[in-house]
Amino acid sequence: MHVRPCQDSRAEAAPLGVGGNGEVLALLRGRRPLIFSVLIIALAVTLFAVRRDKEQKAGLLPALLLEALGPFQKALSGALAFTTGLWRHYLDLVGVKEENEILREIIEELRRDRIQLLEAQKENERLRSLLAFRERMEHPALPARVIAWDGTGWFQTLVLDRGKNDGVSEGLAVVAVSGVVGQIMECSAHFSRVLLITDPNSSVAAIEQNSRSPGIVEGEGRDRCILKYLPPSEKVQEGDILVSSGLDRIYPKGIPIGTISRIRREESRMFQDIEVIPFVEFRKLEEVMVLLAPAAGDPEEEPSAP
Repeated sequence: MHVRPCQDSRAEAAPLGVGGNGEVLALLRGRRPLIFSVLIIALAVTLFAVRRDKEQKAGLLPALLLEALGPFQKALSGALAFTTGLWRHYLDLVGVKEENEILREIIEELRRDRIQLLEAQKENERLRSLLAFRERMEHPALPARVIAWDGTGWFQTLVLDRGKNDGVSEGLAVVAVSGVVGQIMECSAHFSRVLLITDPNSSVAAIEQNSRSPGIVEGEGRDRCILKYLPPSEKVQEGDILVSSGLDRIYPKGIPIGTISRIRREESRMFQDIEVIPFVEFRKLEEVMVLLAPAAGDPEEEPSAP
């Protein structure tokens, strides 16, 4: 009695289990697209999370390298910018230097032109004065340039650029606009040497312009002369002017010689001791006149002699 009911219960339960699974499968089949979409989304989210985690782990080393190298790259970038700016500044300075050199050359050229122009103007003025002086002379005169000064100290001389081929000969007088210069002592074909009136071997017949007192002007060296053979009775003063008398038949009459700068009179001496400063500044001479014909002296006016 008791065995049969048990067998019947198991027999009835089996159909119920099979029937429940079928309903679930039927439900799943009906919602298959939705389930498939959910699975795809879940898989994508999972893959994204895994990849994100790997990227974060893999990016740690580059970040450390970036942090370590950043300061050096920054310094290198700054140094490169500084070098570039310095190079540009250097190029600018080179350009400015070249411009300055060009401007300096232009200024120097203008300065030379100005100096040459002023020099030509001064020379023109001197030549005009010399030509005007030549026109006042009563006999031929040859202009000449001073090309050298005697530096030996043995003689007070200078050299001219005129010689025998120009009509110059020994003994001719040489004068300047300001006064008597000297006498030709030697000459060659193209050059001549002048013995200045300041040389002790030189002498010029002279008279004092106001009193007409005659005497002889001789060289004393050191750019000075002395007036000789003037007795104490002849009254002259410091500042009086001496001119050539023409009695030496070398220098024409009336050419300025110099001024009396010092007078010393002694009763025991026959003549006065008189110092003369020439009008001509010999070391500044650039042009002179050579008198080609000797002047005719006045024989009635002979200087006093010892």
